[in-house]
Amino acid sequence: MKRTIAAGLSAALLCGMVVPAFAADTKTATNTTGTTQTQPTAPVKLTFDKLEETVRQNNVTIKANNNTVLSAEKTDVSDQYIESYFQLSEQISSYQKQIKELQKTLNSLDASKKENAGLRKTLESQISILQRNLAAAEASYRNLDDDEDDAEEDQEKTVDHTRRQMQNAADEICLSAENTYISLRGMKYTLNQTNRSIQQLDRNIATVQKQVKLGMTGVNTLKSLQAQRESAVASKASLTTQVEALTNTLAIQCGYTTGTQIETSDLPVVTAEQVTSIDYDKDLAEALKNSYAIYSKEYAMQTASDDYENNKTNTLYAYQAAKIDRDAQKESTTASFRKLYTDLQEKQTALAAADADLAQAKKTFTVSQVQYTRGMISKMAYTDALDTFTTAQETEVAARIDLLTAYNTYQWAKRGVITATT
Repeated sequence: MKRTIAAGLSAALLCGMVVPAFAADTKTATNTTGTTQTQPTAPVKLTFDKLEETVRQNNVTIKANNNTVLSAEKTDVSDQYIESYFQLSEQISSYQKQIKELQKTLNSLDASKKENAGLRKTLESQISILQRNLAAAEASYRNLDDDEDDAEEDQEKTVDHTRRQMQNAADEICLSAENTYISLRGMKYTLNQTNRSIQQLDRNIATVQKQVKLGMTGVNTLKSLQAQRESAVASKASLTTQVEALTNTLAIQCGYTTGTQIETSDLPVVTAEQVTSIDYDKDLAEALKNSYAIYSKEYAMQTASDDYENNKTNTLYAYQAAKIDRDAQKESTTASFRKLYTDLQEKQTALAAADADLAQAKKTFTVSQVQYTRGMISKMAYTDALDTFTTAQETEVAARIDLLTAYNTYQWAKRGVITATT
């Protein structure tokens, strides 16, 4: 306690603030906030299962928030009281010394002598004044002691609240990075599909051009294919721009600079067993317990209660309003979690349907291949079967990505992170 240090001093005077996780070659740069961003000199390989770890280690916002927590933890509110303790300790010691000396002088005077009566009354009056001053100083000292204890308790609450705030902010950044990763993988898959479509169109155009020269088909067919290619090329350009933007976003979220080359691995697969094994009631209880939104409302409710108990406010209206707000947040969080659960079930159903369609399309295409090879069906019929099969593949991949997004969002919700973006 600082008051103990102050009392001791008074008595003595009266008596006499990381290596990046997944980059092999890197250098760092300091940004305007004072935190550092990693500048890899080689492509950064990221895997989904290690992404959260990478973000927590390298993200500059998380680093800054961690420093905020450390600063709050190191703050000693007793520092502001040490001077007051020191001054009051000096006053108390001084009053005690003066009273002792005056009492000694008073005791030395012969009470039987009339000529000492006036002096005795004066000394007694001075002692009485000093005793009142001493009592006031001692009362102030005790109040200061209580104030320091209250301040230390408030500081502990503030540190805990700051830590929870920064933890929630970090969780939201990690969730956002995982969503970016999933979107980037989906976008790259779509880009690959577009490239294959362009290549296929190029082959078809070359074939039709020959057919047009031989008079086997009309020019309109060629123009239609060329128009499809132009559309596909424009789509490819748009997708390429989006991939670059998402890559830069992911790089920043991972603590790297824009322009960093990012290599992502395949997405994890969510199995039907993982979805069917979910215990909704248990998960909901966990989500409510971990919810930062509910915690923040409860913190406001506790603050209002403390203010009333400490006479900072003379009504309970603030507490009652905060309690109503907390209860409403619980209902809102429950509804949001239920929606996430329902969405997850719907995505699983959609994937099951897409798997069934893909299996059927594959069978049909396999039969069409044999029939086309034997001359039993036209090329148009074969192409239709191929298009159906390709579309089914794309739909299945999209459904699998949607399921992963829903499942991952649900898991984060259990950890207490339910944001507007989810």
